[in-house]
Amino acid sequence: MNGIVETVYGKLAGVEGKYARVYKGVPFAQPPVGSLRFRAPQPLQPWDGILQAESFPPMCPQGPQEEGSFYQKEFYHNAEYMPPQSEDCLYLNIWVPKEGAGDYPVAVWYHGGAYAGGFCSEMEFDGEAYAKREIILVTAAYRLGMLGFFAHPKLHEQDGHSGNCGLLDQIAAIDWVQENIAAFGGNRDRITIMGQSAGAMSVRTLISSPLVKGKICGAVIQSGGGYKSPFPVNVLEGGRLEEACALYLEQKGISLEELYEKEPQEILQMQGELWPFIAAQTQCVLPLCPQVDGYSLLKTCDQILEDGEAPKIPYLIGCNQNDVSKEETGYTQNPLHMSNVGFCTMQPENPDTYVYYFKRHMPGDDAGAFHSAELWYMFGTLDRCWRPLTGADRVLSEEMLDAWSSFIKTGKPGWERYTEEHPVVKEFDIENQSV
Repeated sequence: MNGIVETVYGKLAGVEGKYARVYKGVPFAQPPVGSLRFRAPQPLQPWDGILQAESFPPMCPQGPQEEGSFYQKEFYHNAEYMPPQSEDCLYLNIWVPKEGAGDYPVAVWYHGGAYAGGFCSEMEFDGEAYAKREIILVTAAYRLGMLGFFAHPKLHEQDGHSGNCGLLDQIAAIDWVQENIAAFGGNRDRITIMGQSAGAMSVRTLISSPLVKGKICGAVIQSGGGYKSPFPVNVLEGGRLEEACALYLEQKGISLEELYEKEPQEILQMQGELWPFIAAQTQCVLPLCPQVDGYSLLKTCDQILEDGEAPKIPYLIGCNQNDVSKEETGYTQNPLHMSNVGFCTMQPENPDTYVYYFKRHMPGDDAGAFHSAELWYMFGTLDRCWRPLTGADRVLSEEMLDAWSSFIKTGKPGWERYTEEHPVVKEFDIENQSV
């Protein structure tokens, strides 16, 4: 491959990395601006010439990270990795191995951020380590907050559904990959979806969507919960989000039509009021997230599991020791872990359900194995981390990269499946490792 890739929509030129040829800021849908705000992603329009895919795309509009806060220091302190914000944000980044025979397995990654923050080129994300292992990594953007999950009866009347634009963006990314990844040397029949936190909740939702059926061969769910998760998602009954959003606009004296005239930053300011308003109306603590809309989601994730309708594909699911608490507790006291094993035991006929538990207390503070800590390791980006890491951390990173890569390639990460009879949990820590 000479670096110029011809997709269904036009030609792309990327940039050279160490192990990968990287295509940054590849559009997968029309910009969701103007009349397309609050609408499902629309098919991409072809372009002429060669699109220079050399820069990471803008992030979806979101509130700033508070200076000096934990996650600002961890992931968002380096200006080099902080792109501008824009409502025109529906893009992919693609790392393609420079070596190998092609027909590569593909992993599509969805970032976290409580469905209100984060972006697809954060400093802890990178596809070089996967390209080295002959895997194509795709990181996908999606609309956030009010821009991604605002619902309204008039929108429902117009389109037959409303409220799940962000989820539909995620599905559109899968569809684009299926349609175009062969041009990059990828295997459209070996697509694994992966995510962490809200990205993991997204993966849980995607496997539950009829619009994804038959399009993926595996799923990685990191710190997003499984069955009866302590992280709530798609728990509202159909129509309740639409009603709550309509009531908010009514009380503000703003019409739906007037929302289209507002700047993205004005929408962001309204979101700060809308979120607690909907939460009070519905008793849902995470209201701006995928909900049952009768189109992209017909049932909640838990209902899908209870009804035995989860896709029978391999699953790698796990969490961190201090995801939800700094307390040092055993497995059974960790509600996120228990929801993960519940996800597996609800699928007794699935031969490929694997559980991990990340326990490495990262040096530099007392945060422990905090929520998102594993990202540095499973992306192989320890060199970008401010913490005083050791050789043992690099060994652990290699171990996790090998496990994730094996799962993407074969559906098996390298340890036994989890069942009620054999509750195998793979622990990731630096104990007993040689430097």
